[in-house]
Amino acid sequence: MPTAPCKLTVIVPCDLRRRARSVAAMRGEHVTDVVVRALQEYVAEALEEADDVRAVIDFEQRLARGEEGFEEWTKAREELSALPD
Repeated sequence: MPTAPCKLTVIVPCDLRRRARSVAAMRGEHVTDVVVRALQEYVAEALEEADDVRAVIDFEQRLARGEEGFEEWTKAREELSALPD
């Protein structure tokens, strides 16, 4: 369910604003649509990256505690290498 919209004020270079308005107009969109889409993509990418970092940290901690070994990873890497491109 979408949340209620709120106002966000940002300062951007004038030429970027002009180009964004032109592109939005060519596509029949509002600059707001363009900015919202760009922010959604930015946040999604940042969250995915954070998940990747957490997964690596979790693996390193398990490895340090002896709960994870490289044998499983070596086997998995070999299996992946054997797959066709």
